[in-house]
Amino acid sequence: MIALGPLLIFACATRAPQPPAAASVPSSGAELAVSGPVEARVSTAQAELVLFYAGEHRGSLETCGCPKRPRGSITRMDSYLQASRAANPGQGDLLLHGGYWLEDPSGFDGLTRPDVPVMNRWMVSALEAVGLSAANVGVHDLPGLLSLDKVPDWAVSANIVTAPGAAGPKRWVILERDGLRVGVTGITSQGFTLTLSPDHQVLYPQEPAVEALRELAPQVDVLVLLAYQATDVARQVALAVPELDVVIDTNMHQAFYAPERVGEALWVRSHNQTMRLGELRLMAEDGGGVELVVDRKIDLDPEIPDSPRLAALVTQARDEIEAAQKLAFGGEAAPE
Repeated sequence: MIALGPLLIFACATRAPQPPAAASVPSSGAELAVSGPVEARVSTAQAELVLFYAGEHRGSLETCGCPKRPRGSITRMDSYLQASRAANPGQGDLLLHGGYWLEDPSGFDGLTRPDVPVMNRWMVSALEAVGLSAANVGVHDLPGLLSLDKVPDWAVSANIVTAPGAAGPKRWVILERDGLRVGVTGITSQGFTLTLSPDHQVLYPQEPAVEALRELAPQVDVLVLLAYQATDVARQVALAVPELDVVIDTNMHQAFYAPERVGEALWVRSHNQTMRLGELRLMAEDGGGVELVVDRKIDLDPEIPDSPRLAALVTQARDEIEAAQKLAFGGEAAPE
């Protein structure tokens, strides 16, 4: 295991000016890009597969809302993705989401907030516009997922069981990039939500994850597990399935961590609300498995411009969400 404690760089803390180029930590395989134009934050380190990873957007296309240095947003994420792809033409990549991409529409009064289904519908449209490859369905996604007209084809879960005839996430997806077959599945904690579905059961995740990964392993070159608020279980799964290559742990992380090895798997953590986008650059090993090139975190701060290609989508989304909130709350802002 690579041992490096978290560097305590919290969500909305102010910082002294940083150099434009990202600082590299060669001994840990970790790199943090916190300032400079988007082009200066892009990596061109050789890689056969790049996994961009996000988490916990909670149905919001916007930044975190921090008063001094707001970070995140779908539009900034897309700007970085486009810049990285322009600098690495032809390179195979996937965009993965660790969970909590939708908001739970249930209020504590037991009623459904009418603005949240609108937010969730636009979140799905935005994720499809940026080219999302797979998203883990967390326990907090499930109520929002059921309010959609259609469950996206890229929604996955190994431990959410759907009744026959009902709509639900796939157990996994297999994606191909540059000749590499990548299998992706996800798990969620059983957690708590105010909305219960008679057609969906959230099982304890360990056994379903092991079963799904063992079924996937012979079919793919690279095996990825997305874990939402299931850190301890995911560690047990990684030790039980030596074919597992990558674990992306989504659990409200706000510090900067180096990648670790748990069993044979590389273990990385997504940043809360995707205030930092993860970028895992990998080389394929002969006979299967992957070798770490670098695990990067890119601050999606005000120096990263909004993506022009999403401008019309975001404008329309804001208009519809604002109208729904005015209808629901009498012109006041929606409650947090």
